[in-house]
Amino acid sequence: MIIIDGIKFYDEPGSCGTCEFLHTGNSDLCHSNKGFCTLFEEQHHTWCSVPRRCAKLFRKAFSYPDGTELVFVAKEQ
Repeated sequence: MIIIDGIKFYDEPGSCGTCEFLHTGNSDLCHSNKGFCTLFEEQHHTWCSVPRRCAKLFRKAFSYPDGTELVFVAKEQ
């Protein structure tokens, strides 16, 4: 288990829909195929593959020992 920005991950996500950073606002009454990625602040489809930059971040994060807490800091331009 790795903790990234306060969110626990047990495995690398296989799609954007399985990533804890994607918030879709789904409920019993409303279902959406799109969601908002809080890590990169952009919209993604739930069914699309994890973007290359995310896959690279997750591979690196899961190379650390279990229980490691990581915080990503965005570079402002």
